[in-house]
Amino acid sequence: MLIRFLSRRSWMIAIATGLALVTPQLSMAQSTIAKTSTELPIVESVGLEPDLNVPWSELVSVKDPFEGSFLAVFDRNDLQDRRSRKVISLWSRNSIRVLLSANQQFCSGGYSGYFPYKWGNWGGGCIERTTANTIRQLYVKVGDRVVQLTGENGNFTVNRELATALKNAPDRNANIRLILEGGETVDSEIGQGTVKVWREIY
Repeated sequence: MLIRFLSRRSWMIAIATGLALVTPQLSMAQSTIAKTSTELPIVESVGLEPDLNVPWSELVSVKDPFEGSFLAVFDRNDLQDRRSRKVISLWSRNSIRVLLSANQQFCSGGYSGYFPYKWGNWGGGCIERTTANTIRQLYVKVGDRVVQLTGENGNFTVNRELATALKNAPDRNANIRLILEGGETVDSEIGQGTVKVWREIY
């Protein structure tokens, strides 16, 4: 009984000593994770819109009520064309979302007619509206490598080939090409800041 008691006591001392050595490391790791997660900006939706107000080209924590929590980076490129188009994208480990928006003017001419109890003339005018285009295909060029993705409504799945290419992307702007419904091609760029964040995501 005495030998068994001593053995059990020695075993308990060994476990306690081991825990004493491991516990500070675990606590340090947990505090690092907590610190990192609290320092990241939090975005509460994956929805893209022309006037989106998010940190651009920065690592963020997305907490979407339907898709859960994950790391991502938002990118925006204003195209220098007559329609003031914007390419807005969201890059995460499993998917890419892309929105192409454009400002369009809708004008109407003047008309005359009978409006409650009197005749009159009403002048025309123009209003500006923001429209979004449907994107069918996405080409991502990283260095000399081009990866083609086919998606639906601007949503594309990141395959292993693309994830590897994005992780190892050169430290400069990357090129993308959008194929719209109807066949129009729109070329755009992903900023160098976003490219750097890819390394943390992929």
